[in-house]
Amino acid sequence: MTKTVLLRVGIGSLFVLYPFLVYFGLQEFQPRVIAGFLLVLMVFRFLLTKDAKNGQSDSGMSLYWVATAALVIVVTFLTGKNLGLFLYPLLVNLAFFTFFTISLYHPPTIIERIARRQRKEFPERAIIYTRKVTQAWCVFFVLNGSLSLMSIFHSETWWMIYNGFISYILIGLLLAGEYLVRLRVMKHSND
Repeated sequence: MTKTVLLRVGIGSLFVLYPFLVYFGLQEFQPRVIAGFLLVLMVFRFLLTKDAKNGQSDSGMSLYWVATAALVIVVTFLTGKNLGLFLYPLLVNLAFFTFFTISLYHPPTIIERIARRQRKEFPERAIIYTRKVTQAWCVFFVLNGSLSLMSIFHSETWWMIYNGFISYILIGLLLAGEYLVRLRVMKHSND
């Protein structure tokens, strides 16, 4: 692995661990210090996702990540309160919801794009199926974002548990469920 790949994995891991890092970080540091650390991570992530050939981002989501992290940082620096930091998981769900929803109105959908990377031949029934999966993810992001919002007002511990653990379990269950449904759909389409 190259240093860049290792750095990307490391920074990605920090974003996955974000709820735990914020929760435990707030035990020792002021919210603005943690926002400063997030700013450094955001800059590194942005620089690592730049395509060296043409300066373009390697993903349409990069702008969403930068905007999301920037909003969290600005709110935290302006208020000096924890709330800005706690908004990040909610805003990530909102960004994913937006990105997936836009793809429903401007096909191909996100799920279709991912599926086409693995399969050259793509029949019409597969397009319909990937559209339904994209819609399911949109519903998930609304529900997950709503629960993330509610966790902010419950307690800091509950916020960390939901956003750092339960939310990931729900994502895993949706991925596993979709995979099982896909196997069944593929089996019936081959009959």
